[in-house]
Amino acid sequence: MDQNVRSSKRSGAPTGGDYAPEAIIAAAADAVVIIGQDSEIVWADARFASLPISVQDRCRQWCSSVDESNLRTHVEGASHCFEVAIRPMADGMRCCLLTETTSEQAAQLRMSAIDASGMMMLHFDRDEISQLTVADRLQLLERRIIESVKRELKFDNFEIRLRSPGSDRLELVISENLSPMRIGESISASETGNGISGWVAATGRSYVCGDVRKDPLYREGLDDARSSLTVPLRIQDKVIGVFNIESGNENVFDEQDRQLAERFACYIANVLHLLDLLVVERVSTSEQVALNMTSELERPIADLQELAAALLSGGSHAPAGRLQRIVAEITNRVEACAAGPRSIIDAEHEMHAIERDPAFDGMRMLVVDDEDRIRSEVTQVLQRLGCAVTSCANGVEAFAALGDVHGSDNFSLIVSDIRLPDASGYEVFTKSREVLPDVPVILMTGFGYDPDHTIVRASANGVQGILLKPFRTSQLIDAVRNAVAAAAGRKG
Repeated sequence: MDQNVRSSKRSGAPTGGDYAPEAIIAAAADAVVIIGQDSEIVWADARFASLPISVQDRCRQWCSSVDESNLRTHVEGASHCFEVAIRPMADGMRCCLLTETTSEQAAQLRMSAIDASGMMMLHFDRDEISQLTVADRLQLLERRIIESVKRELKFDNFEIRLRSPGSDRLELVISENLSPMRIGESISASETGNGISGWVAATGRSYVCGDVRKDPLYREGLDDARSSLTVPLRIQDKVIGVFNIESGNENVFDEQDRQLAERFACYIANVLHLLDLLVVERVSTSEQVALNMTSELERPIADLQELAAALLSGGSHAPAGRLQRIVAEITNRVEACAAGPRSIIDAEHEMHAIERDPAFDGMRMLVVDDEDRIRSEVTQVLQRLGCAVTSCANGVEAFAALGDVHGSDNFSLIVSDIRLPDASGYEVFTKSREVLPDVPVILMTGFGYDPDHTIVRASANGVQGILLKPFRTSQLIDAVRNAVAAAAGRKG
């Protein structure tokens, strides 16, 4: 027996019924439930069993899914507010302790929980993030936001839209249970004609819609939606997007929900801004290195050109010609590196070495990119492999090309940049899935910069490959071979 317990008994402390399990549980919390590994209720006291089913379900779901970094939350019923704490148990079970609070205390708990969750979202290990791929980095962000919204705000139907750089378009970044727009539809930051999200992005003011059927601003989102709450995403005074929540019941959202959503939106905006800064830093650093290299090589290249001219004037035609070819190759490669995402690094040198591959005979490929040079280089690589290529400079041309396919006369592969002047790569991807559901798609992006999070959205829906510009000829060919082989394997 424990020494402290023996001491208590010797000193005359009360025993028996005062220490019965029921009394201990009642003193520890107002209600108690034990959840098993497979989310079933293993045991519950009478008070928990008397709670509304909605409160029981929220406790069970949260207790089953929460990670070890955040073991406290709150739940509310029609007439009760509870602070909820988890105590891990043996065999993967968890004990959930509910303590009744006032609505004011519950509001403070919710605000504190949102702050804690927001700070956790903002905590990124810089070294760890730098090692992640573009898709992994954005999926990590998406996972953190979705988990936090569901756990702390208790919202299950929501979306996040970001204002596209250089335009007023609001691009979908994250969506949970809301209906996607049809191809060609878009939302812009405007007070009229672009729904509640467009109004919020344009005005910078939050909007609570009690009944969507009576609100002229509302545009369809959740199937059978009845009410919505939309708040702006801000970085200082700049609105960078919107956070939109919807419900199947009328008049669900109140002033407290608005305040909490606005508080959480600040953390969302800062997380998105932080990741953009990391990417922009990578882009800027890479471009600066390329420019520095170009500048440093200008004098040596000029010296080599003078040497070639001297050899040529002295009658040494063969050495002079060879030196001129080497200088031209160096110049081309330096220009390719300096061009960054606007070219294939070694296209000039490797293009002539590409051999025709019988496996690609008769295949039609679609290439979409608004950069003339890289569109031309990707097209030439595929043609040298034996493909017939249709190239497009924008979304309109790509949609037209996809709209023309019929019967066996279709594309075997689509290669598209994620940033187009009139569309996003995700729209091209979605249209291709609509018209040619079995045709693989490869997306290209410059230095991993993906402000519309096309990669995350397309990855979740089966995009076949991602090429980070600038890439090498061999990387393009490998990606094409792998995508075509995977598609053939699925058919087989």
